[in-house]
Amino acid sequence: MRNRIALFIVFIICFTSSYSQTKFGATLGLNTSRFTDGFKTVNGSYFNFSSTGLSIGAFAEFEISEKIKFYPKIIYNQIGDREKDFGNVEERGLDISTIDYKLDYLSIPLNFRFFSKPYLTVGPQIGILLSEKAESLDLGDVKTSVDFGGNFGIGYPIQDFRIELTFYQGFSTLLEIEREFNDDIGTRNTYVNFSVGYIIK
Repeated sequence: MRNRIALFIVFIICFTSSYSQTKFGATLGLNTSRFTDGFKTVNGSYFNFSSTGLSIGAFAEFEISEKIKFYPKIIYNQIGDREKDFGNVEERGLDISTIDYKLDYLSIPLNFRFFSKPYLTVGPQIGILLSEKAESLDLGDVKTSVDFGGNFGIGYPIQDFRIELTFYQGFSTLLEIEREFNDDIGTRNTYVNFSVGYIIK
């Protein structure tokens, strides 16, 4: 699966690199994330993000037209869910007072960028799991090493800088939590990223 993804990405980049207006840059940002069950949360408000992490990577801009660009990135992402003291709920014989999973991904957003000042970004994203770490409560290993999802965002260019706010919702089930008296939960990645990019070439 990972080899197929890599070949697909190389094909897209080689195809789009034929465009004359091409720029490359680096990006650095901060993630705030949590697990959700589709568009429902595992605990609390959908936008009650509980975990912070770093994002660092590179991006490219391939101009398709004056107002449309292909805007892929490759990013090291620290995401996960760190819940603290949200109750004494007995599930599967365990006292679930915390959920603490730290996940590191190599994320590959394949976005399209529309307009200029400000601009909108939207597209699919592939995430390759690099590492996982469960702390207070171990609910088992993450079920899949490849996370598929979609993201959209808004950005503003200032000379060679790019300031962006992006929302990501994963579609792949990462953990399956069985509950005796309630519906089972299939957790997915959800996060917001604030980043600053800089055009190098």
